[in-house]
Amino acid sequence: MLVRFTKNAPSAPADTLICERADGTTARHDLPRQGILPHDAFHFVVETTLGWRDAFFGRVAAGATFHDLGVAPKKRTQLLQAAALVECLEATQWGGAPDHAAFAKTLAAACRRRRVPPPATTAADLTRVRLALREFGAAWRPLNPGQSIERNF
Repeated sequence: MLVRFTKNAPSAPADTLICERADGTTARHDLPRQGILPHDAFHFVVETTLGWRDAFFGRVAAGATFHDLGVAPKKRTQLLQAAALVECLEATQWGGAPDHAAFAKTLAAACRRRRVPPPATTAADLTRVRLALREFGAAWRPLNPGQSIERNF
């Protein structure tokens, strides 16, 4: 699936995400601005870096609409684990990255709130994700309105 993150004009209420599936269908979603990176960019980086295929983007690739993702699917463990991991990573963008043990405690608490076990992520996994987030941010920040980042999922 081709995933396109488009930066819109500063006066626009949001940026844009368009996913072009292998079957030719597309899904479009507004990307609310939250500062460092769009929330869904965190999801994309986490899921592609860790090879997760049953979370946000994997479900969109399989045909789910963005609305469908807000409805509780029967099997949603990885989707909720991804949401917890993204929440924790976003917090580190604002407050600094704790050591792996402290991050793991925070992630476990975020997963408990969602009633799922924490994902089996290692310190090396988190290092790879953080590096990929920095690389995505380095590509995103200098974009002018109307420009996009395209990646494959």
